[in-house]
Amino acid sequence: MAARGTAMASDFDGTLCWSDWTTGEVHFDPANLEAVRRYQHEGGLFGICTGRPLQSVLETLEGILDLDFYIVTTGAQVLDADCNLLHERHIPRDVAQELFDGFESPSCTMIAVTEDEFVSVARPMPSLLPMVASLDEVRGELLGVSLEYMGDREAAHKACLQINSRFADVVEGFQNLGSVDVVPVGCSKGSGVRIVCEALGVQTIAGIGDSYNDLPLLNAADVAYTFHESPAEVRDAADVVVHTLAEALAHFME
Repeated sequence: MAARGTAMASDFDGTLCWSDWTTGEVHFDPANLEAVRRYQHEGGLFGICTGRPLQSVLETLEGILDLDFYIVTTGAQVLDADCNLLHERHIPRDVAQELFDGFESPSCTMIAVTEDEFVSVARPMPSLLPMVASLDEVRGELLGVSLEYMGDREAAHKACLQINSRFADVVEGFQNLGSVDVVPVGCSKGSGVRIVCEALGVQTIAGIGDSYNDLPLLNAADVAYTFHESPAEVRDAADVVVHTLAEALAHFME
């Protein structure tokens, strides 16, 4: 049974669901969904910790799951169950433009992230993302940007190091396999976890994720889970390695 004052913060893509970005189809494992509902029914709080913007999460989960909190855009925005804002930070547009000018190339596409959408800038993605010609066409405040290297982990790692050296006082980059998520400095999946715990009175929180950008989440959690197929560095940061989210929830509930 879930103890009062406990919560699970879960990564979204690759952990709770699997997305085909070329078709827009999203797959959920029914066993994971049932485990989440059972955990919530027994008193635990369950929320998402993701690089996606809020609207994308809400649309994907509509009619499937009700969450107790949302850590979105890699911690740049944190909200409670009713989507009341607990925390929000923005990237200055001039900094986003510098990132675009410095890293956009035939091998890299920038994705601008606002509260409402992902938008590909200047270069089409092999996905359903809409494209705009420039950052000037992006509506709303920029919560983050992503640099997509189409699965090239080495290029993403190199770009992440360069961003964190050049823009260290303004933004921070987090590698997500072949891409880099860039958010305001001080924001991360780990900072989001700490905000949730303080705002919702959570005494013990678990975290689960599958990639490098989940390391702050795992490090901030009281109990950290990842998967057998996760990168070695991520497995090393976890307390428990599992096959599924359902398995992690069952272990945490014990």
